[in-house]
Amino acid sequence: MTDAPLLEVRNLSVEYRCGGRPVDRLSFSLFPSEILCLRGRSGAGKSTVVNAIMGLLPALGARAWGQIFYRDTDLLSCSPRELSAVRWSEIALVPQSSMNSFNPVYTLRRTLREMLRLRDRRISDAACRLREEELADLVHLDRRLLDQYPHELSGGMKQRAAIALAVIYHPRLLILDEATTGLDIKIQADVLGTILQLKRREDMTILFISHDRELGDQFCDRRVELP
Repeated sequence: MTDAPLLEVRNLSVEYRCGGRPVDRLSFSLFPSEILCLRGRSGAGKSTVVNAIMGLLPALGARAWGQIFYRDTDLLSCSPRELSAVRWSEIALVPQSSMNSFNPVYTLRRTLREMLRLRDRRISDAACRLREEELADLVHLDRRLLDQYPHELSGGMKQRAAIALAVIYHPRLLILDEATTGLDIKIQADVLGTILQLKRREDMTILFISHDRELGDQFCDRRVELP
């Protein structure tokens, strides 16, 4: 662990137009290569913090003040264009509901390919196929499942596919928002094992959002509690 945080949240507060302030003067630091658990009960503001980091609050009718530094950049002060340059390329998210990551009428391969071509319109079909299969291998997903639709995959398979989609651009910071909630214990353990292998291979830093104290203690280096 180095002295300089990769992500630093300083006195973050978030308020929704409809009322309520789920996050009030929150501060924490996340260091390179660390796994930090942000833990709290339902309604404590965990997903609100994630949305603030990802720059999604305006679309949700919320405003934030304080600072969120990624390296030396305050994400709360970034323009939409500046945020787009960081989101997914540097900071990626695996949401709680893996189905939210996919278009139900697209195969997994088509979803991955569209993401690849968003970044490089000239990428060849062969290069796309190579990266798609590499991603499937990274998350221990049978390559044959790339040609399946989301509804044809089990919960564990969908979660692995969501992880593959999140790391498509080699992000430095991966946010897991209750990413294994709802999976049975064995599948949860398998998915977490895959994430640890991926972290070591890609040298990622992880912000692990969870309501589960025991899971956070087992999987993470440190824990920050939300009131």
